[in-house]
Amino acid sequence: MGEYSKIELLLLDKFTEAIDNFIQIAIYSQTDKDKLMYSSCVNDEEKDVFTKKEIKKMQKKLAKCSPDIAEFLRCYISPTEFDLSGDSYDQYRERLIRNFLSQEFDDVLEVLTMKFKKIEDVENLDELEWEEMIEEGHFGIDKKFMLHFIKYMAIADRLTTFKSILETVEKEKQQQEKEKLTNPVMTYTNYQNDEPKDIFIVEELEKRLAIEAVEYKRKLDDEWEKYTFDPMYFDNFISGDLYNEFLKSLYERIKPLNDFEINKYLTLSVNQFKTHTPEKRAEAFKRLYHDTYWFPNYMEYKEETYLSKYAMHVWKHYANHFEVFKEATINALNDFKRGITSTSKKTSKEIKKDFNSLIPQTNKQDYIFQLLEDLSITLNGTSILTPRKKGALRGVIEALREKMIIPNIGLSTLCNVFADKINLELKSELDASTTSEKYKKEALQYIKNNPIH
Repeated sequence: MGEYSKIELLLLDKFTEAIDNFIQIAIYSQTDKDKLMYSSCVNDEEKDVFTKKEIKKMQKKLAKCSPDIAEFLRCYISPTEFDLSGDSYDQYRERLIRNFLSQEFDDVLEVLTMKFKKIEDVENLDELEWEEMIEEGHFGIDKKFMLHFIKYMAIADRLTTFKSILETVEKEKQQQEKEKLTNPVMTYTNYQNDEPKDIFIVEELEKRLAIEAVEYKRKLDDEWEKYTFDPMYFDNFISGDLYNEFLKSLYERIKPLNDFEINKYLTLSVNQFKTHTPEKRAEAFKRLYHDTYWFPNYMEYKEETYLSKYAMHVWKHYANHFEVFKEATINALNDFKRGITSTSKKTSKEIKKDFNSLIPQTNKQDYIFQLLEDLSITLNGTSILTPRKKGALRGVIEALREKMIIPNIGLSTLCNVFADKINLELKSELDASTTSEKYKKEALQYIKNNPIH
């Protein structure tokens, strides 16, 4: 078939929306049961067994699908960044449905264009009428094949949810292992005399950077056939993973402290950013990297070795991003002074619950607004979520809170604050759902790809 007419394009849109509604209904009909079964598991090991068992069941079911839809299901389960092309997961699913219909609906469109002569005729049909056409097989629609497609797309969606659970658990395990080595909360020991000393944010940051520099150097040395030196590795690492890790560790560090200890720690840390500038700390970092590289053995430090030159390559990238870490620490102190991170109990009247007071930093506000626009939650600052997709807001908020971009306060409060800001009506709390999980995953990926500065 050649280029579609405006009426044909509109018909494809209507059928795409109807089939997407069928798929979402099939998804939600299973979601509550899955949540019940998952929450009934007594421990993490049982949850892991349950998740893997369900994945096996779904894989067996998918093996029975028609070969004509197998490629659509594969693309849905394991999309590449090229496949997604910047779309949200829901937008990507709709695109796949549309491509499927373009392949299957040529005859149907030909019949319908004889029935509908004007665009207004198409637009005036109720949503239920489009769904009825599919269910009843009107106008040459192969209802059996359509329902087959809907059934297996819902199974594929459920499989992606369970896969993401396993991936999240595995990432958490890897992160826990990494934190055993790199946890910036622990004070490190002077390698020469084993006497611990109190350190604050900047020194913790320098220590973490030295560890990463050593790990990257050893990977290049030990696996030289697999890895080649990337001159931009540390620029990307410092502005991405290290910054996100820094934000998380900063707030985790002060969580168990009382107000006096928080104020002391953050104030001294902010002051340290003024005294421990990259220009003044270059020599100290050379020695720190040297000691980290040879630890637990002792090796006399020598100036202008290859190790020193490599350390200065790392340090150059750190210097380029130093102000970002400094600003984040200043913001944490300001948050504390406004009472957002205080551990003292406050009455509900004392806590402001509007967007601007909870997130006063303009750079954070701009970043959040852009994220909401890019994930198609808002358009020009106003919500465009349908009633079925309101859970997307919860998912985004969970991701922002997890990455310490917004205050770690009650989820219900945050949802109401955000909803009020984007003119989204909430009549009840936003429960966890397939939609919220998907948007949380997309928001986390967005934050990783576009770290806040």
